[in-house]
Amino acid sequence: MLHAGSVATVGVFDGLHLGHQAILDRLRDAAARRALPAVCLTFSRHPRSVLRGEAPRQILSLEHRLELLARQGVDDALVIDFGPDFAALTAEDFVEELLVRRLGCRELVIGHDTAVGRDRRGDAEWLGAAGQRYGFRVVAVGGVSVNGETVSSTAVRAAIAQGDLRHAERLLGRPVSVLGTVVHGQGRGGSLGFPTANLEVRSEAFPPLGVYAVRVLTADGPLPAVMNYGLRPTFQQDTRHAVFEIHVLDRSDLHLYGQNLEVELVEFLRREQRFESVAELVAQIARDCEAARAVFAEAPSGG
Repeated sequence: MLHAGSVATVGVFDGLHLGHQAILDRLRDAAARRALPAVCLTFSRHPRSVLRGEAPRQILSLEHRLELLARQGVDDALVIDFGPDFAALTAEDFVEELLVRRLGCRELVIGHDTAVGRDRRGDAEWLGAAGQRYGFRVVAVGGVSVNGETVSSTAVRAAIAQGDLRHAERLLGRPVSVLGTVVHGQGRGGSLGFPTANLEVRSEAFPPLGVYAVRVLTADGPLPAVMNYGLRPTFQQDTRHAVFEIHVLDRSDLHLYGQNLEVELVEFLRREQRFESVAELVAQIARDCEAARAVFAEAPSGG
């Protein structure tokens, strides 16, 4: 990907939380002012996986992140594989090879704590000086706070892990969601009277196991649903592999196999549990559906 001119930003942007959105707002405004494309340079894996040998579970898969970047008005994304060779790149080479030669950067919008190049030498101050040499402007955007807490990917990740969907939503500026592909399951949900779509989700920060009221985003609009994220203990499934099973409420005409679906988590309903009989399970699923209907009756258009 080569650009003759662009307004660019650099970062992992994991979660696309309110702090990231502040950067992207400035990026979009600068791109419109200059009549140039808004371009994001991001990474296929977290830099810490190379720099420290470990990294937190990504809040968003790369596919999900790119989808949300596009919704935020990013015109193009340059995805870099952050491997050992890239980690060894000097800040000067980063600017020359990527920002100048490949992106034709005229303005760089970054977070105040962004740093590029080997040993993170290229911080905001260094990039400002480099911009003067290479002919691009640098804008550093400050952090964002919600109720006195600095918004960060770490804080979002912790809220999701704890099942605090409301707090995560406040930090994200939107509901927690997962993106995946509908794959064939065993058809057990249909045999119980509650057909389900089995969602294969890759590399996302998952909430606690349990049953949730969710919203399935489709081309026809959002659809209320119930999701079980768990190990299906009643049927003694593989305890090493949790699955996402989604039952769309009051719809039997949907054909979702093979589709990519984004699912918003609206409210936690209950923990997953083992039932002594299929009849008990079916009765509980019916109660879950009623509980989800009550959630959507209170907030039908979302959180």
